[in-house]
Amino acid sequence: MNKVYVLIYLILSNTIKYGKTMQNSTLHIKVKPELAKGLKALARKRETSVGELVRQAVISCYQIDIANLSEKQRRAVEAFQGGYISQGKLAEEMGMNIWNTRKWLIEHDIPQNNSFFENDVKNA
Repeated sequence: MNKVYVLIYLILSNTIKYGKTMQNSTLHIKVKPELAKGLKALARKRETSVGELVRQAVISCYQIDIANLSEKQRRAVEAFQGGYISQGKLAEEMGMNIWNTRKWLIEHDIPQNNSFFENDVKNA
């Protein structure tokens, strides 16, 4: 029986964050069709792209910068990423104020799990 793999292209766009230019990189991976189908369904459900799902997974699994944090801080970041603690609690555990924590999250490409809808932003 031949195994069929689906090739997923991830293009990490060139962006500028806080004056730093991020490098373009393209990553090619092969996955089984069932996984590709599941990723597409999850991406539709979360209203994002398959590439973004994979980028988030790679970032959350292999964050080199986070390895330099204390155990307490690493656990807090992981708890935040899992939705178990708030940004305020993360800021407290990191020893930062909320604004510096938000900046740190952006710099480390960690989604901030904002709990508002697009209409809320438009109506603010």
